[in-house]
Formats: sequence, structure tokens, C-alpha cells
Amino acid sequence: MANILFLEPFYSGSHKYFADGFIRHSQHNVQLLSLPGRFWKWRMESAGMEFAQRINSLKKPDLVLATNLMDLSQWKTFSAWSEIPHLLYVHENQLDYPLKDGERRDLHYVWKDYTNYRIADRIVFNSRYNLDSFCRKFGKFRASLPDMKPENPETDFRSKSSIIPPGCSLVDTRGLISQDQKKEAPLFLWNHRWEHDKNPEVFFSLLTRLKKESIPFELAVVGESFKDSPPCFKEAKSQFSKELVHFGFVQNRNEYEQWLKLADFVFTTALQENFGISMVEAMSAGCIPLMPNRLAYPEVLPSDFHDLFLYENEEDLFTKLSHLLKRYDREAIGIQLSKEMKQYGWEEIIKKFDSLIEKMLD
Repeated sequence: MANILFLEPFYSGSHKYFADGFIRHSQHNVQLLSLPGRFWKWRMESAGMEFAQRINSLKKPDLVLATNLMDLSQWKTFSAWSEIPHLLYVHENQLDYPLKDGERRDLHYVWKDYTNYRIADRIVFNSRYNLDSFCRKFGKFRASLPDMKPENPETDFRSKSSIIPPGCSLVDTRGLISQDQKKEAPLFLWNHRWEHDKNPEVFFSLLTRLKKESIPFELAVVGESFKDSPPCFKEAKSQFSKELVHFGFVQNRNEYEQWLKLADFVFTTALQENFGISMVEAMSAGCIPLMPNRLAYPEVLPSDFHDLFLYENEEDLFTKLSHLLKRYDREAIGIQLSKEMKQYGWEEIIKKFDSLIEKMLD
């Protein structure tokens, strides 16, 4: 059993979810150092030094596990433990994040990603898509550099990279509500952040079309909201007041799981997704997913379901949903999906992490 120091500079959302799950399930002893999940750019600039100043009272670990929103070179410079094996877990990369209108990509943070990948002894990406998207877009970034251009990712770091999804807290399917017990109108679920990269306008546009065509549905919006959430959420609260059965972030885990069990369909219209924890959780509860055929979704969803649930555009989304509402045994499909999601449960995923850590320490 090894002693691991877990450095999490952005302890909220999926980063917190992963850190808490890893600590709870790993066979190793894990000590967490974390910073609040805000000011991500400042975390990338300063978290390494801050963590280095906090380790004086800690026992020297066997391995350091850090996540990507920090400067690993800064940490190794100021800490006394630079010779210890370092494992980097990459939740997202700065070349792939969609920009708001008028926003320019800050290439300084792309360079920090790249140097982190070079410095780490081993790297784990949460999906093949996450790794490939950085490598695919790196050439254009490299061309923008004035001189002393680095080699390509294929030779720089891909060989020391692995793919391990974040473990998910799957829903206990005992006591699931059967289709016969549910209301006639299907319950649609939105369980994502209320932010621009989740592209909520497309989801609400779909609901507007359904309403115009007198197709009944109920709606639960349970994702986390923020001060600068897109205005379409406020508009939706008024527009779909008759359909809404819940509107607002559900923080309590038991209540959240109840909504997953109640829902018939879960939707994502995201422009950025490197794994999709919320979709996996919903599918583990038997929800029928509708996902864009892009990002990490084709990788996460078993290939047998691609034709049914992956859509190409907004028209295809409407068509696929219409077919699913009319022609398919949704309960049987949901049960099958739930079984498939077990591969993403922490009980399976932690075996891969613990095995990798043991190899690094051999």
C-alpha cells in the first residue's frame, strides 16, 4: 500500500467528484491538498507554489497525483519532492475548450498544458478524445510559436499516456420505477451545468418544437447554475412553466438520484465534453440518452447504441427522439444501458488506477 499525495487545484464540479471518488475507493493511502474551484487561470499560475508551501508538515509520499489546472514545473521547482514519481490526470485541455463569441484563446495556458505533459512521469487522460483533440490541434498551435518549436505530441508524450475514465457513482437500480408506473408524458432531464459550453439553446429549441407540435412532455432541470448562466434558462422557466416539475440545482445526492430514476430521457447538446459523468449516471439509472455524434460521446456510449442515440444535427435529434417516443421498448433498452454503464463504476475504474500506480512504483 503506497502513500499518495493528491494535488487538486480546482476542487469543485467534476474535479471534486473525481478526487473524492479516488480517495474513497483506492487501496492506497491518499492525502488531499486542494484549493477552491474558482479563478482557474490563477490556479494554473500559482497553485504549484501554494501547494509547495503547504507540505512542510506532511510525510513524504511515494507518488504525487496532480490534476491539470496547475503548473507542474512550478510545483516541482518549489517543493522538496521533485524526484518522486508524478502522475498527471487530465480532465480537460486548453486547445479544445469552446470560446464564447468575441473571446480569444489564451495560448499561454496551452503552453502550460504542454509543459505539464512533458514534465509528468505518466499521464492519464479521461478519454481518448481528450488526448486526440490536443494532439490533433497542436500543429496549428506549434505553427504560431516564433521559434524553438517543440516536437510533436506523438514523440513528446503520447507514449507515456494512458486512458482511464473517471470513476462514476452509479445509481442503485433496485426499486427503479417501471414504465407502467410512470406518467403518460415522458420526463425529460437536463442534469448539466448551466454554461455556454453545454449549448443549452439547442435543447430548449427542441422543446419549443415539441410544444408547437403538441407532443407532451415533462421537464426537470437539475444542473448547477451560475451568476452568468445563459439567458435561455430564465426564458425556459417561463416558456415551459406548465411542463416543468423541477427547476434548479439539486445538491442532495439522494434527491438527485431520485430524479435520475424518474426521468425517461436525458439530453446533452454540449460543445465540449471530455467524458460525460452526468450522462453515465443517468444511463446507469435507465435513462434513454440522446447525444451529439461528436466529442467523447461515441467513445463512452457502447457502439451497439450509436444508431439509436447519437444524432448528427438538430433535425436528426428531433427525428431520433420522435422514433424513440413511438416505437421502442424504452424500459428494456434502459435496463440494457444500465448494465453497460457498470464498466464506468468506481469498483471497476479504481482497479486500473491502482494497477498503474503499482507499476510506476515498481
